Amino acid sequence: MNTTEHPPGRGRPQFLLLATLFFAPLLLAVLLYFVFPQWQPTHKTNYGELVNPARPLPELQLLDHEGKPRDLSALRGKWSFIYVGGPECTTLCLQKLYQIRQIRTLLNEKRQRVQRVYLAPGLAQLQAAEAELKKEHPDLVFLAPSGQGVDLAGFLGAKEPQALYLVDPHGNWLMVYPAAAESPGILKDIKKLLRLSQIG
Repeated sequence: MNTTEHPPGRGRPQFLLLATLFFAPLLLAVLLYFVFPQWQPTHKTNYGELVNPARPLPELQLLDHEGKPRDLSALRGKWSFIYVGGPECTTLCLQKLYQIRQIRTLLNEKRQRVQRVYLAPGLAQLQAAEAELKKEHPDLVFLAPSGQGVDLAGFLGAKEPQALYLVDPHGNWLMVYPAAAESPGILKDIKKLLRLSQIG
């Protein structure tokens, strides 16, 4: 009868090695979480500044470029990049509108799920912006506060010129992009949101 003999003690080191490989990541995670929290990675997956928790927009009373009343439904059903305009659309304003137009274009067939909104400070400024910008930006949605109810620009805390505000199709304010935000980062964020969410 032919039997194969294993060298004594050979299996034990292999078992210990496998056990170490299995439990080491778990032990490291426990140490990072409970003992050394300052060593935890601080990397975030989103490029924009996350509004946490997301803030539902209040009931809004808005006007379109014809002066007709619009409510919160104007910002529902699609992902909305909101740009808060000033008394007139300056060069920086034009550059920001071009930036978000290019981002939307790069979404290809998914661009129909995203809209760009120009929020003017008043109806007169809105009509002037619409007359100036509509030809170059035919898909841009023009809105202005009605002067009654909650002011959208105030709700968004729109203090930094050229910032962008992202609102989801349910009317929740999710992100802020500062003036210096670059297109690749914004594009990556919206692509990820469209991929992970079926709304809008």
